[in-house]
Amino acid sequence: MSSLIECTGWNMWSLVWQPFVLSLGGSTYIIGFFNSLWGAIQSILQLGTGGLADSLGRKKLVNAYYLFSIIGIGLTLIVDSWVYLIPSILLFAVADSLGEPAFTPLFAESVDEKRHGTAFSLLSLTWFLPGFYSQLLAGFLGDRVGVRQVLYITLALEILSLTVFAAFVKETLTEKKPVQLGSLFRGIRETLKPRGEMASFYAMSILDRFGWGLSGGIFVAMIYESFNFTLLQIGALTTATSVTTALALIPVGRLVDRYGSKESLMASAALSAIMFLGFMSTDSYVVFLVLQVLKGLAIALWDPAHNAYLTNAVEESERGRFFGSLNGLKGILCFPASLIGAYLYDAFGFSGTFTASLLISLLTLGFTLRVKEN
Repeated sequence: MSSLIECTGWNMWSLVWQPFVLSLGGSTYIIGFFNSLWGAIQSILQLGTGGLADSLGRKKLVNAYYLFSIIGIGLTLIVDSWVYLIPSILLFAVADSLGEPAFTPLFAESVDEKRHGTAFSLLSLTWFLPGFYSQLLAGFLGDRVGVRQVLYITLALEILSLTVFAAFVKETLTEKKPVQLGSLFRGIRETLKPRGEMASFYAMSILDRFGWGLSGGIFVAMIYESFNFTLLQIGALTTATSVTTALALIPVGRLVDRYGSKESLMASAALSAIMFLGFMSTDSYVVFLVLQVLKGLAIALWDPAHNAYLTNAVEESERGRFFGSLNGLKGILCFPASLIGAYLYDAFGFSGTFTASLLISLLTLGFTLRVKEN
C-alpha cells in the first residue's frame, strides 16, 4: 500500500518535472545535466549503501530514503529559478542511493524463492498501476492550475506513504551483518571486476541503462518542445506505457518463474530497438501512442526477468550489496547518458537522440544472447 501511494505521487511528478524546470528558465540541456548529476551521486553512494542494507536492515534505509525525498520535494516548492533546484537534486540522489538497494531485497525476502519472477512483477506493478490514472490527472491539473500545484500533491502523498510504511512494514532481513568498511571496499572491487559468469549480464545491464538513459530523462521535455503537445496529451502517452506494463507484468513474471529470465530479456531488447527506430521515424501522435505501448511491453519483459536473474544468482546475505553495487556501477558508467542525449537533441533534433538509443539497444540485444540462464 505504501508503494502504491508513493508511486502515485512520483508518477504525477514524472509528468510535470521537466516542464517545471523549463518554466523556471531551464532548458533541455539543463534537465539532462540534472539527470546526470542525480545519477552520478546516487551511483557513487550506492556502491556502499547496498552493504548498509545488509548490515543495518532494509527498513531503516527505506525510512531514511523517505525523509530525504520529502525534504527535497519541499525545497522545490519554494524556488523561483532552476539554479536553486540543485540542492533538491542532491537530496534526491542521496535518497535513491538508500532506497534502491533496500527496496528490492525487502520485496524478494517477503516471498518464496520459487516466485521471485512474480514478486518482482508485483513490485514493478506498484509503479505502473498508478500510471492508469495519475499521469492523466497530472496533465489535466498541470494544464489548468499549473505544474507547481501538482508537486504539492506529490509531497503530500510522499508523507502519507512514509506514515504507512513506518507503521505497517516489518523488517525482512533475518541475519544482519556487522558494518565493515573492508567488506564494502571488497564489494566495490568485485563489482568493478564481476565474476566471469556474470560479466555478460553486467554488460547487458549497463548498455540497457545507457540506451534508455539517452532519451528517458528528457523525453517529456523533447516532445513538449518539438511537437507542442499539451500536458494532457503527454499524460495520455505515458499512461499508454503504464497500462501496457501493468497488464503484462504478472503474466511475464509467471513465465520467468517457469522458464527463466533469458528469453524475456532477449525479447525486451528486441522490442526496445523497434521502439527507438519508430521514435526517430515519425511525428504522428497516433504512432507515438503505439510506440508507447511497445515501450510498456519492453519494460514488462525486462524488469522482473532482470531482478529475478540477479536475485537467484546471489545469496540472501549478499543481495543488498549486489543490487546496490550493480546499480552503482550502471549509474557511474551511464550518468553522462542524459547529457549526451540532450546534446544530440540540441544538435540533430528528436531523431538524433533516438538514433543513438537504437544503436546501443542492438548492442544490448547482442549481450542478452551471451547471458547464461541460472
